[in-house]
Order: sequence, then C-alpha cells, then structure tokens
Amino acid sequence: MPTALCYYGNMSSSLHRISAILFYLLAGSFFVSYLLLRNSIGLPWSQWWMNVADLPLALVAVLYGGTSLYRSVKRTEGVSKPLLIVIGVPLLAFFILLIVLNFWSILGLPQVPVI
Repeated sequence: MPTALCYYGNMSSSLHRISAILFYLLAGSFFVSYLLLRNSIGLPWSQWWMNVADLPLALVAVLYGGTSLYRSVKRTEGVSKPLLIVIGVPLLAFFILLIVLNFWSILGLPQVPVI
C-alpha cells in the first residue's frame, strides 16, 4: 500500500512533467503567434492569442520553474513542507503580481499619464 510520502513524491514528478509539456506547447504557440503578428499574417487570431495566453503561460512557467527548483533542491525522499513554503510563497506572490499588472486598468488602479 503506497504511503502519503510516496504519493507526493510521484505527484511532484508528474506535475513537473505535465507543466513542462504545457510550458513548451504554450511558449511555442506564443512564439508562433508573435511571428504571425509581426509579419501581419492571421492578424486577429494571433493578436487574440497573445492577449489571452499570457496568464496561462505565466502560470505554467511558474509551476514548471517551481517544481524544477523544488526537485533540484530537495535532498531526501519524501515531502519537505518548509521547502514547499519557501519556494511556493514567492512564486505565488509573483503570479499574483502578474495578475494585478494584467488587470491594472480593469481594477481601477491609478494610471500614470503617457508622455
């Protein structure tokens, strides 16, 4: 019967693999969309994808980076909850900052006049 520590160890490995696949797929599609937008090919769809896919790409990048850092720093078998907190809290704060910056004008926060 698998223990909880074995389950979480496999879960970090699975999360790392899934986030890596999603990161490469989203980043590749973002790159292709940028190239299409830059060359004025498929203008409305590439512009829409660049507007829509920024936060999912950031989320997957934070997950992939966080799981990579956790797996490289963790020295023992099992789960290290202090390490999860030390890595997870700054990454969560960074992702929340990205969300706030993305929705800055919708949230009604003060805006600096453009010179």
